[in-house]
Amino acid sequence: MVEIVSPVCEKPEEVVLYFEKALKEIDRIGEDYGFRVSALGTHTFAKKEETQITAKERYLKLLQELQILLRQFLIYGLHVHVGFPDKESAVRGYNLVINYLPVFLGLSTSSPFFYGEFTGLHSYRTKIFEQLPRAGIPEYFDSFSQFEELYFQLKDGGFIESIKDIWWDVRIHPDLGTVELRVCDSNPELDRIELIISLFQGLSLLAQKENSFRTYHQILKQNKWNATRYSISGKYIDINGIKTIKEKTYSIIKEMEKKGIFKQLGTEKRIKKLKNVLRRKPLSEKMIIVYKKTKDVKVAESMGFIR
Repeated sequence: MVEIVSPVCEKPEEVVLYFEKALKEIDRIGEDYGFRVSALGTHTFAKKEETQITAKERYLKLLQELQILLRQFLIYGLHVHVGFPDKESAVRGYNLVINYLPVFLGLSTSSPFFYGEFTGLHSYRTKIFEQLPRAGIPEYFDSFSQFEELYFQLKDGGFIESIKDIWWDVRIHPDLGTVELRVCDSNPELDRIELIISLFQGLSLLAQKENSFRTYHQILKQNKWNATRYSISGKYIDINGIKTIKEKTYSIIKEMEKKGIFKQLGTEKRIKKLKNVLRRKPLSEKMIIVYKKTKDVKVAESMGFIR
């Protein structure tokens, strides 16, 4: 596994340009050593028996705690950080984004295969991750002090050593002054990544201008399942009724355009182009179509290659 960490950037397109350069270099190395680089949410055919755990103290401790669950972790995600000026601003951004986790997941789905099998889901990575004790959809917080109270209960109990041991779909990262979006599958489509970053950045700003709202936890779970199972074709439930996740994404973009969010961030022109991403099938759907035609998982996996 290769982890790419970008420098701090002001605009989503800067992150994507960095990724593009990094991926080209990794791809060049792959040509020299005879391997291809895939950017999917799961390894489509590797087995847990073949898994080698990195011999570092942190990972060995996790193996001792998580056992077979960690050996199944042949999964890969896209994590995005957005910086905030203070802790309470971060809490506001975090609370709002919780409601839209299915949108980000639906945009990124790329893991319909695992252990060489078609799982029937668009994001099997999501279900693997949810097995962990501190993963999945988090709870809302009224203040940063409330978040701290929970954090220190876990830490003082010896269950975590740092924020890195909390694996929520979105989490506050006090050490960095950021909120980190973690729900997305890895994905090789750079314009899709840019759209995800742009929406996350936009919602983070919107949260500072408006009062957030809260969704029943069971509705959050249902919406996330719908994205896991059906990607952007899944249903999204909110107080105004039911739409597809794709329709909900369009409405979020329209709302932020109307309120001048993208203009304030300097991403208005890019968003107009990035909306074209929603006219395309998500990668998971394209992989499933190819698999149903060929019955070959490895042919479907090739759609995740970065070249």
